[in-house]
Amino acid sequence: MRTLSFLTLLCVLMGGGSAQALTYGLAALSNGSTALVAEGRIHRSDATRLLSLLQGRAMPSTLVISSPGGELVGALAVGETLRRFGIRTVVGSITADVYGNASIGPGRCHSACVFVLMGGTARFVVPGSLVGVHSPQPVMVVGGRAYLPDSSTTRYVVQRTAPLLRLYARQMGVSPSVVDLANGVPHSTVHNLSSSELTRYSLVTERRLRNAKAHRTSRRDRARS
Repeated sequence: MRTLSFLTLLCVLMGGGSAQALTYGLAALSNGSTALVAEGRIHRSDATRLLSLLQGRAMPSTLVISSPGGELVGALAVGETLRRFGIRTVVGSITADVYGNASIGPGRCHSACVFVLMGGTARFVVPGSLVGVHSPQPVMVVGGRAYLPDSSTTRYVVQRTAPLLRLYARQMGVSPSVVDLANGVPHSTVHNLSSSELTRYSLVTERRLRNAKAHRTSRRDRARS
């Protein structure tokens, strides 16, 4: 997809800071189906890791994600992979009580994670979860070292990136206006979307998550990029 090739050239990052790298795991839901669970910061290789994890397994119908963001290129690739395989997305996290009983609780999906959320064939946000957006932060890599560009270069990159992100959102059935909203928020802050905004931009397509209770979790695969 042209979006990915252009953004790879620009080395655009969106948030995440020094948060833990994305980890994948599996959780069995109360209806007998299995959900894929992703937590942590998104890297550009995560779509490849996702495909590798799914090899030889029954394809889960749901991805439960909680992420502060990360690399935009990786998020777009994961979103496209989810859409290709018909997987829905849920913003939330797997929690367990002192007896080991697991359920789906609130999570967060900030920055680049929102583009993973968009990739779901259906989308749900667990009540209490935070879904937040802000403008991209370009990072230029020269000689193996990363540099933040000056403000004029940053504005140029954001302007060039916006039409491609709007196209991605439109292809995923999401209002491209959410990209314009994000670009109006400084990268150093975050705008958490209200319930009405999630609906208005079609980031949420399901009002209820059926069979939301998880009754066990598997040991997580902690391969990192």
